[in-house]
Amino acid sequence: MDFLFEIGLEELPSRYVDETEANLKRIMTEELTNERISFSDIESFSTPRRVAVIVKDIAEKQQDLDKKSTGPSIDIAYKDGKLTKAGEGFIKSQNASESDVKIVENEKGKYISIETFIAGKATEEVLPQILDTVIRKIEFEKSMKWSDRTFRFARPIKWFVTLLGDKVLPFEFEGIKGSNRTRGMRYFASQDAEIPVPAEYEAVLEKNFVIAKKDKRKEEILRSIKENCENDGDAALVNNYLLEEVTNLVEYPYAIKGEYNKDYLLLPEDITTITMETHQRYFPVKDKDGKLTNKFILIRNAPEYSETVKKGNEKVIEPRLADAKFFFDEDLKGKFSDNVEKLKDVTFQKDMGSIYDKVERSKKIAEYLVEELNLQGKKENIIRTVELAKADLVSNVIAEKEFTKLQGFMGSIYAEKQGENKDVATGIFEHYLPRYQGDTLPVTIEGAIAGIADKIDTVTGCFSVGLKPTSSKDPYALRRAVQGIIYVTLNSKLNFNYKKLIEKSYDIFSADKKVLSGNVVQDITEFFKQRIANVLSEKYSKELISYEIDLENSIIKLNERLEVLSELSNTEHFKTLINLLKRVKNIVKEEKDNNTLLDESLFEKEEERELYNFSNELERLENKEFSIYINTLLEKSDVINEYFDNVIINTENSKIKNNRVALLKKIENSIEKIMII
Repeated sequence: MDFLFEIGLEELPSRYVDETEANLKRIMTEELTNERISFSDIESFSTPRRVAVIVKDIAEKQQDLDKKSTGPSIDIAYKDGKLTKAGEGFIKSQNASESDVKIVENEKGKYISIETFIAGKATEEVLPQILDTVIRKIEFEKSMKWSDRTFRFARPIKWFVTLLGDKVLPFEFEGIKGSNRTRGMRYFASQDAEIPVPAEYEAVLEKNFVIAKKDKRKEEILRSIKENCENDGDAALVNNYLLEEVTNLVEYPYAIKGEYNKDYLLLPEDITTITMETHQRYFPVKDKDGKLTNKFILIRNAPEYSETVKKGNEKVIEPRLADAKFFFDEDLKGKFSDNVEKLKDVTFQKDMGSIYDKVERSKKIAEYLVEELNLQGKKENIIRTVELAKADLVSNVIAEKEFTKLQGFMGSIYAEKQGENKDVATGIFEHYLPRYQGDTLPVTIEGAIAGIADKIDTVTGCFSVGLKPTSSKDPYALRRAVQGIIYVTLNSKLNFNYKKLIEKSYDIFSADKKVLSGNVVQDITEFFKQRIANVLSEKYSKELISYEIDLENSIIKLNERLEVLSELSNTEHFKTLINLLKRVKNIVKEEKDNNTLLDESLFEKEEERELYNFSNELERLENKEFSIYINTLLEKSDVINEYFDNVIINTENSKIKNNRVALLKKIENSIEKIMII
């Protein structure tokens, strides 16, 4: 027997659809489990107008329960052979009497216990309360009340389907009763479609022009685009984010291709595509040569083509593009670099000052990086990139809030059109990279340095004024900023000391603004270290990272060290070495108060002298290439092994023992400069 539960709604915002479906399934699973109602699986469904689950093979009754409850110890439950208040309270909480009490014993002592048998109720008797709980537990970022009801939900609830097998489960919530009738697509299908049994739910809906499975709707969108809009050589530019959104805006999709005035193709391509994607939810269209055309694809929520809908959307897109062209043309009338002064009037954050202040700090950070990385030949371009990086924020295109996603891109367009160096123009766009996980990274050194300077200033400023990220909040995206610095550093092979960069950034910020928090440098350093470990764990094991992360302050050199260790780590010899080094560490740790100075004259065995000579060799290699040290350590690890096999550390002679511990400390001190086990 299956159970179908559907919540019918006024259209949900697209961003709520997936989350609501997932929450309904999760909460239903939890509540059925808590109520001891078994089932084989739960299948979930969602469209803008409904979320639903089918509980497969639901049991006809709850499982019986043999409940064993342990109370206080007999010393607390009884006094002078009579129940204490603690004992009485426990019995009362179990709805039992004193005659039901049993004594149980475990390793902690004797306790009073009550065993209760609870017979399972019929599923149809328990389900209505479960459904009530499930509905109330579904939460939203924003919810609303409607009509005269007191209950809040994302959108008004219009109907319920509560079908247990082939019978309607009696259920009522806020005056809305459950039934076996659902609603098809508005205007094209029945608004009173009967569902005979849960297994026919999808078929009944599809017959009424509703595709209840998101993945199937997505497939239908792509199929409809191909069949209706790409049969003449054109190709839709399908942005996955937009595809996800549109899938949750329709119940039965039909793709229609429209056109707009070719004059708008003179605009930068990204302005045109963002106008279509962000404002209209249209898919842009390219021709067979990959060039943007004056066409777009809209997804109609209907089972058929409509010329009226096509014409209507063609009328809507033109004013949008006209606005974009007006803003763009107005921006080109002025001098782009003049925008920098206007940034004084734009607040970045009240305690961190204006965006102009931020740019000035970023220029100083960039100057420091130029010196550290010996980039004097690129200094003029780098500083110019930083200076202009935020200038497009006060341009008409960005400031009018129409195209905020184009910040950086518009700056690069304006800079290039007004004669700025090509690398400076490219760097203005690239300084925002990466914008998300897997995004492209800067190609120019101008974009790389400008981006690092901008991001480290944001991180330092936020930590300095008490805006550190928490486990649940990171409003200034500081985790992404630091990860961006790491990815750019690795990609551009920028060999600098990240701890010194943090210190320099803090010095620059504290000279400009009031610091409101303590331990800023330490906190940022630890924050960086966590992000570095996260990024590097994409390539290396966390164990290997832990060996090196506290020893190397250059992200590039740290990565190089891990490359060496990663190659060696798969060998049995390496694993043996690690175990030997752990053994050394454990012995030294046990003898941490032993400060005996090493005395060669106390060596009794050849293995002691061999280990002593080996430790001297390692010390001489400490300032050499990391790979030379590690390979030497690996190749001669038998020296350590032979020492443990043939030398007794805990000998009765305390002088000999302490000297042997001192020898182990000597080799550990050298190894820990290269690798912390």
